[in-house]
This record gives sequence, C-alpha cells and structure tokens, in this order.
Amino acid sequence: MDIYRKKQRWKQILLLAAILIGVGSLWYTNRLVNDIKETERQKVELWAEAIRILNSADFETELAFPFYVIERNTHIPVILTDSEGNILNHKNLDSLKVRDPSYLQRQLEHAKEENDSLVIDLGNNEYQYIFYRDSILLRKLIFFPYVQLGVIMLFILVSYIAFSVSRKAEQNEVWTGMSKETAHQLGTPISSLMGWMELLKESELNPETVREMQKDASRLEKIVDRFSKIGSKPTLVESDLNRILKGSLEYMKNRGSKHVEYLLDVPEAPIRAKINETLFEWVVENLCKNAVDAIQGKGKLLLHAVETDNNVIIDVEDSGKGIAKSRFRTIFKPGYTTKRRGWGLGLSLSKRIIEEYHHGKIFVLSSEPNKSTVIRIILKK
Repeated sequence: MDIYRKKQRWKQILLLAAILIGVGSLWYTNRLVNDIKETERQKVELWAEAIRILNSADFETELAFPFYVIERNTHIPVILTDSEGNILNHKNLDSLKVRDPSYLQRQLEHAKEENDSLVIDLGNNEYQYIFYRDSILLRKLIFFPYVQLGVIMLFILVSYIAFSVSRKAEQNEVWTGMSKETAHQLGTPISSLMGWMELLKESELNPETVREMQKDASRLEKIVDRFSKIGSKPTLVESDLNRILKGSLEYMKNRGSKHVEYLLDVPEAPIRAKINETLFEWVVENLCKNAVDAIQGKGKLLLHAVETDNNVIIDVEDSGKGIAKSRFRTIFKPGYTTKRRGWGLGLSLSKRIIEEYHHGKIFVLSSEPNKSTVIRIILKK
C-alpha cells in the first residue's frame, strides 16, 4: 500500500471516528433530553394535582402542600384552560407580553404542539386542561449538541486550513531550496563541460559526434536554467505555443521510442499566451515523456491545442495503459510513481508550474484502460 493510500485510509478512519463521536453525542444528549422531559411532565402532573385539590377543597382540606407545589414551579411554562379553551391562568411566561392576548394564544398553540395536555377532573362533568411547554433549559439542551458539533467542526476547519497553508508554505520553501541548490550544484560542472566542448571543436574528432555532445551539454544547461527558474518567480511573456509544442514533440521523436507515432494537431494561426517558455516547455516534455512511458509497444502520442475567447486548451493524449479514476488527483502528488526507479516529481512539478506560476489548471480529463488517456492544460490568455 503506497503512502497516498495510507493517507486516504487514515482520512477515512478519522472521518468515521468523527461521525461516531457526533452520533454518540447526539444519542446521549437525546437520551438526556428525554429523561428531563419525563421529569418535567411528572412535575406538571404534580402541579395539575395541586390545582385539582385547590379547586375541590373544602374547609377541612390542607392547602399548604398544594400551594407549595404551585409556587415551586419556576421554570416550566404552563397554561390552564377550561373545557372551551379559554385561558384561566398561566405561569412562567414572559411577564412583559402576557397582557397581549395574541401572545398567550401563540404560547398555547406552541404548548399543544410540544406536549400532550393534562386533564383535571373537577367532578360534575367539569374539566380543566393544563398545557405546558418545554423549559428554557430543556430547549437549550436540545440544540446544545448541534452548537457543540458546529463549534468543533469550525475549529477543525480553521485548524485544517491553517495547517494546510503552513504545510504548503513549507513545501514551497523546500521546492525553492531544492531547485536553487540543484541549479547551483549542476552549474559549475556544466560550465566546465561547455568550455571543454569549445576545445573539442578545434580537435580532430568527428564533427557529428561533437555536435551531438554539444546538444546534450546544451540540454544540461537548459535543465539548470529550469531549476533556477523554479527557485524564483518567473517572468511570463506572450509566446507562440504552436512553436513550443512542435519543438517538444520533435525532441521526444528523436529521443523517445521509435514504435510510437507522434502527432501534432494545432491551428495554422499561432496560439499565443503569456507563459515562461523554459518552464512551460518542461511541463510539455514531462507529460510527453510520461505518455511515451505508458505506451507498451506500438501506440500514438497526440498534442492538441485550441483557443477559446478567454483560454488556451492543450490536451496531451496517449494510447497507453491508462490511469484508474481513483488516481486522477493522486498522480500529481509529490512522490507518487508507478515506475520502479521513478522519483514521482515530474507531474508534481508540472502542476506547480501550471497552477502557481501560470495561474492555470492541469488535470486528467479522461482515461480508458489500454485505450486512451488525456491530460488537459488550461491557460488564461
């Protein structure tokens, strides 16, 4: 299992743990709410019994306890009505609004929706009804787990964003430092090689051999230039993309497999966009090289470019083994490779160059096993 599968597995485990914690919190709070709700109903039943005793009391009835029960209810809103629905009494409602009949009526409707009424039998076919609402404490408790989970999720989101920004900044520093150091380390020996090449030109060696050596030395010099530009903010200049695509395809044709058919599909009129030629050429070569490596035996590599009103679209299509849909994003992550000796940096660098330096997009457009894979680049004009 590669590092990105492990990372994905850990994300799934953490997500499952978060869901279990959330469900557990909601279940426990709901159980607690039901217990408190039952306790409040028992208190209202006791309150109803106290009302019944007071209404049916005679001179010998002890009234201290009923009055005590009624007075002790300080947090459960209750409304007492007759059999015709007229409000006779109320308790624990907003003291500033109780003079408004519409307010009392609204509270009565809410009470009917929240809880079943209690019937007080006064005898002689006379009845009164008690309607009650959940206490403020109970209502707060019902919403508490949602508020709690919301705060936790907000904290996790902010922490994740902060961590991602910090990690990205750290990765940028690593990329920049690595690129500068690579350019520095290669620069000196390549300068020496270029000097030796000048001496070889004056020797009796085969001129064709010297020219090929000169090409490879120039190639190394271009690689150093690419790394140096990765380590600094590159300058974007309006360039002819047709020329760059053609040059990259010609390079792959001379260096790549002879069993691959190299095709270019671009309009006759030059497609122009603001790019850094050195870095963009590197991206195209990376994509072409990966495409050729993916082709087993005979196949084709097609570079297709078209422009719209606002964008330039470049597709790199090959007839190789394809990419699993689950890996469409993973292939652009640092270190991911399917090659035995690959470093897994080519596509990651390509993504960085296109998205961070050119403010464009690069992604796998489509892929069918052993048939076709298309990687698309979108640049702003």
